[in-house]
Amino acid sequence: MDREIRRNPGWLDGCLLVHVQPVWDGAAAKKFARNRNRVWWQHYRHVAAHMRERGGALPAQNESVRARGLYRWLEAQRRQHDAGNLTQDRIEALDALGEWRGTRRGNPDALWASRPEQVRQFHAEKGRFPVYTPQRRPEEKALATRLHRQRTWARNGRLRHDRHQHLDRVLPGWSTPTS
Repeated sequence: MDREIRRNPGWLDGCLLVHVQPVWDGAAAKKFARNRNRVWWQHYRHVAAHMRERGGALPAQNESVRARGLYRWLEAQRRQHDAGNLTQDRIEALDALGEWRGTRRGNPDALWASRPEQVRQFHAEKGRFPVYTPQRRPEEKALATRLHRQRTWARNGRLRHDRHQHLDRVLPGWSTPTS
């Protein structure tokens, strides 16, 4: 050790800094551990602070990098609420913020059910499914994107069974894209 200290006088200080740390007992570790509940409330506090700073305005997607993260978290809470997975204490806390549920266009299930009908009408008029080529067919972009998303979810096993059956009934051959 003496030889290493003569070569590098800061060596011992570095060793002590790395190796001489307080020993945490289980209670202290649990106190500072991050868990999902603690992280959720931390995000909630960030959203609440943001809204106080902005006079009650919800975080916007294009406002800043920080606001975009808060916006995405709030969107995730909306999806959790729609799926019925948000606990009552969290719903009450979010309700205390104000109108957090956003401006949705009606019932999400009814909105979803209207989209296959739009694709069916397109298919009846054009004789083909919508294709995502914005340069040649910009009017088809929204329908093609929605159909592609349903195909992806079906392929990955994430599409609800009732929706899959509905698409099969309304749009025969929808699951296999044609080139």
